[in-house]
Amino acid sequence: MENGTDLFNHLLRLLPCGWEAKAKELGALKRARVIKTAGELLRMILLYVTEGKSFAGTSAIISLSGKLISKISVFNRFKKCAEWLKWLCEHIYRQEGLLVEKPQWLEGKNVCLVDASESGKCSKTQQVHFRLHYCIDLFTLCMREFSLTPIKEGEKLSNFKKFGKDDIVMADRGYTNIKGIEYIKKVQADYLLRMNAGVFNLYDAENQKIDLLKHLESLNLKEWETIDIFAHCIIDKKLYPVRICAIRKDEDKEKEGLERISKTNRRKNKGEKKRESELQKQNNKYILVITSLGKQVSAVQIMELYRARWQIEIAFKRLKSIFQYEEIPPRLSENIKTWFYGKLLLAALTETMVNIGRFSPGDEECSKEVLPAPAKQRSLWRELRIAYSMLIKLVLDILDCTNLSLVLKRLSNACRDSKRKRIPQLHSFNSA
Repeated sequence: MENGTDLFNHLLRLLPCGWEAKAKELGALKRARVIKTAGELLRMILLYVTEGKSFAGTSAIISLSGKLISKISVFNRFKKCAEWLKWLCEHIYRQEGLLVEKPQWLEGKNVCLVDASESGKCSKTQQVHFRLHYCIDLFTLCMREFSLTPIKEGEKLSNFKKFGKDDIVMADRGYTNIKGIEYIKKVQADYLLRMNAGVFNLYDAENQKIDLLKHLESLNLKEWETIDIFAHCIIDKKLYPVRICAIRKDEDKEKEGLERISKTNRRKNKGEKKRESELQKQNNKYILVITSLGKQVSAVQIMELYRARWQIEIAFKRLKSIFQYEEIPPRLSENIKTWFYGKLLLAALTETMVNIGRFSPGDEECSKEVLPAPAKQRSLWRELRIAYSMLIKLVLDILDCTNLSLVLKRLSNACRDSKRKRIPQLHSFNSA
């Protein structure tokens, strides 16, 4: 039977060529003392972003393997790994086809993907809830900007302060409003935003209101036909030109969309079934985006760019639903970057395991037995959950449990902390 190190080495085979040398080149691995190799460093990071939860917890788990490392040492190594993890994520996502090469027509432009976490918590004792807003480059995964705001602060483009004239900002429906478009105009950037008809009024050149959905219906678009609509919105009491690109969905995609709307309605109404509104049904027939890009860029190119964004967006949706994306480390810039790319690397490795069927590394026949070709429609979400559980097992399989009492003794010692002025709550409870 293979030991834990051998099993983890199989996981390391999924990494791109040159990953160990890059750890030293990018400054992640400098002093090889307790953590002597790039593989051990990666294991430490994966422990932190999965089961360790904290620097002290990660230190405690590592100590069970016989290696004594303090939580300060874990912290010092962790904060230097952001650039290395970004390099790993970029190359894995590229080889999996989630990242594509930048088209020639985007030369000189930075495509910025904007999103935010649903909620976050960086102090389990004080229950400090906040929202993480982040902006990354679509083609390199480079972190352009991030900020932490109170949970009440919504998704707004004005949360980002580093947009410029060479940037194209891409975001989902939550960011599409007049104030957001006005802000992007003010910083002289371009935008490409998903939208629903009816979020704000549109006008023609003669200041007459346009009913976008009725206009689309009158065009009788064929399935997956793309069309341009040039209109205006009102900013500072003046007509401001906007461009809307639309694609007509096919029947299957329309049904899938209605099912998602139905689930969302039930969730918002606490399980009570609510029929889809007529506006929801009409919006569901089309993929609509609004942009400031001019006629020199075709509608097909714009929709292709949006599709590239959607591939990355799927990865982030999985981060939020599967990989405990809400547990954000203390508010130190480098820590948050390392945590962010660590979670992104988890998603990349898990997706790679699913794609190549490598649940039992090194044995194709065993892989087929573990995950046979199903007769029914495959559930990618379930496969990702299983692969994620397997990945955690590979990362945690370093414990020598031949002597349970020794393991528990080490765990108890590793979890000790320095004395505090505040009386522990458990002591207060016992003395009451």
